[in-house]
Amino acid sequence: MKRKMGKRIGIKLLAALCVVALAFTAAACSDVGDKAASDGNASVDGKADMTGLPDKTLADKKVVIYSWMDFVPEKEFEWQSFRFIDYYGGEVEMIIGSGNYYEDLYKRVAAGEIPDIVIGEAKSFPAMIMRDLVQPWDEYLDYADPVWEKTGAKSDIEAMRWDGKIYNLTGKAHTLGVLFYNKRIIEESGLEEPATLQERGEWDWDAFKRYLDETTVDNDGDGTKDVYGLVNTGDFPLAFIATTGEIPIDFSDSFINNAKSDKVREAADFIYNLGENGSNTMSLSDPADAFSNGKAAFVYTNDYRGYEDYAQLWTTDGIGIVPMPAYPGGAEQWQAALPDNMWLMKGAKNPEGAALLMLAQQYDTLLNLDPSAGSVESTEINEWLTKGYTEDAAASLVSISSLPTKLLFSRNIELPDGDLEYLALSNPWTTLADAQSGVIDKAITDATTPISVDSGTIPE
Repeated sequence: MKRKMGKRIGIKLLAALCVVALAFTAAACSDVGDKAASDGNASVDGKADMTGLPDKTLADKKVVIYSWMDFVPEKEFEWQSFRFIDYYGGEVEMIIGSGNYYEDLYKRVAAGEIPDIVIGEAKSFPAMIMRDLVQPWDEYLDYADPVWEKTGAKSDIEAMRWDGKIYNLTGKAHTLGVLFYNKRIIEESGLEEPATLQERGEWDWDAFKRYLDETTVDNDGDGTKDVYGLVNTGDFPLAFIATTGEIPIDFSDSFINNAKSDKVREAADFIYNLGENGSNTMSLSDPADAFSNGKAAFVYTNDYRGYEDYAQLWTTDGIGIVPMPAYPGGAEQWQAALPDNMWLMKGAKNPEGAALLMLAQQYDTLLNLDPSAGSVESTEINEWLTKGYTEDAAASLVSISSLPTKLLFSRNIELPDGDLEYLALSNPWTTLADAQSGVIDKAITDATTPISVDSGTIPE
């Protein structure tokens, strides 16, 4: 099954029958809720586990979903199930957005073709609310079911409440990326494997900086770096800032201008000093090309890049995987994460069915276990092994999913000059924050001011 974690454009759908929560074991999955099935509905054709699903009847079986990709996953193994269909007999009708995704949606709404669920990327929160296109899930959702807590979704849903209500459903937020490293370069530099430092609790900013310095080399002495410690990606700057547990624009009941935070400044200065104005250990070249060809020791990117872009490196140089380094002195090793955005539309014809689909998907996440693996952790490790990852790298990926995540609310507010973390690559943060603070305040005000659908578009 395909699993793309943390793609910046696009969302890892809850329906993607991937088992992603290291915190759950097969034993934990056996006691989901107090409503364990006792009427013979613990399996479908003796294959999929249905333990704990509440007995509900769909008055209207069809749920209409608007998305840019198909929502119902392709099953690859007998033990997988899409329980909304397999258990409740539901139907999913897809509307695939075309052209301008949100403009297409507006036209459909104006024509009375209102879907039940709309899937949106980061900037749809709070834009969908401000355009009065959506309604809270609270009235329809069985939020007391303990499955929300067990999958890790509840804490992230709580973090996105608007006016105290649940407008935006998500699964457990998915890690934006991981640090891949070239094993050959690390070994030739006389360094221990970063994964070993992570195991000892020593993988922090100081260690990361030392590794970047040691792996940046000018082999032929011509004044041009032949190998850089790190090749930059669009996700790296904000993900690094998030290791402090703070980001430039945050959210807690409302959006917050946090650009002048001391921790944010410290992280931004670290990034700035990796560039040409500092140690010059970070390349700005094409990340896929640089890492694939041994021109960079580290790259922070989506986990699936390991089999889409770097497949040959597993058998040549070798690849290791570690999380983002810990902020020195911090209590948590924060990892940047993005939530899914599942909106219940105003005028939805089947809100009850939509809510039941959301609940059933939580059970999919928890119960789709490979019986031969015996646990969520082993199931996911096995999946990565089929894609060419080594067992150590696969285990590292799975362990990263258990680290605390920082939701990237900075991605929800569009700034006229572009995202601050990109500007920080070539500008000292104090100067940048002073210059942009008023701009941030205005952008937050603009993004949280109610407007009509026909007065503008949701920024992409």
